[in-house]
Amino acid sequence: MTWNSSLVNVIAALALAMPLSLAAQQARPEPHRQLLMIALDNLGRARCEGDQPCAPATAEERATPPITDDQARAVVEAGGISVVAQHCGLDWQRRNFEPLMKHHRARLKMSERQLALVSLLHGITMGFVGESVRRTPCSAELKVASEKRLIAP
Repeated sequence: MTWNSSLVNVIAALALAMPLSLAAQQARPEPHRQLLMIALDNLGRARCEGDQPCAPATAEERATPPITDDQARAVVEAGGISVVAQHCGLDWQRRNFEPLMKHHRARLKMSERQLALVSLLHGITMGFVGESVRRTPCSAELKVASEKRLIAP
């Protein structure tokens, strides 16, 4: 099993961890969407323009988040890559997080609020996935696989 499929399994396990009725389980959003909702719930703790706290997410933002599902999915994947890299002693900030943020700022032209949400979502993902990742030592194979997945050399 590769670490990428392990990451998917960890995220899936997190999504299935809370007991719900069968009808509620069928209506449960994908893991990236659940993590995005947690990030939106905590947006007021993030920093926006002028290093000031962001305003809490509005009902409109919760209904239609300021980043797309594809963007959220990519940020969650990057967060998973970052936490494995961190676990293996790699420079995840310089090689993954900073390039991720630079891409969203320069290429996607995101606002400071959107960037704050991306950063928060990345960190929340690292927190959720990190618990499981840290339960096992970083093998040489995992470190090499992680190295290959980082954005920057």
